Amino acid sequence: MTAKLEHEWELELPAATADQLLAALTTRDRLYGQTITLEPEENSGQAVEVWLASVESLEAKKYRLGVYAEISGPKQYLEAARDALQDIVSEQVEAAAAEAEEATLLERRPAAEIRFRKVGEDDEKPQLVIPEWLAPGEVDVPWGFRAFDVKGKAWPDDQVLLAHDRLVLIPFGGELLLYALPPLEDDEE
Repeated sequence: MTAKLEHEWELELPAATADQLLAALTTRDRLYGQTITLEPEENSGQAVEVWLASVESLEAKKYRLGVYAEISGPKQYLEAARDALQDIVSEQVEAAAAEAEEATLLERRPAAEIRFRKVGEDDEKPQLVIPEWLAPGEVDVPWGFRAFDVKGKAWPDDQVLLAHDRLVLIPFGGELLLYALPPLEDDEE
């Protein structure tokens, strides 16, 4: 019998420097909207599916990432899957920090030169990570808005987006810093 369990918790990550904020936003990128399949060792045919979502905020020098997990599968495995999920998320935080160390700074722009606007579904760019607190009002998904310069040109432009698998825009010190992250590796666990 398939059952469902919802689980929520909060991660608090340092955000006192641009590098720390980059690692925090990379964590969000690794978690938001992901689906994970967990199979018990003793009964590999009884998979549990986990779907992750998150909300974020920046408070002083702390990045808060609220993680929401919807866990579904055989009822007898839901609690064990929830417990295993905590370890999986911790591993993702560590992987995000390592990726942030490998990131390349592509561009920097004065924050005063950039505006954020909602975009239609056809213009959404999931490979571009922008902090949700910069969104102009409510957005349905974190990539439901983009940055534009004062002339109305999207930043980064489509050529930059096509050249990189993952980009993160970091607001720090009155500037917006655009980083390229290494591509995500397929996890076979």
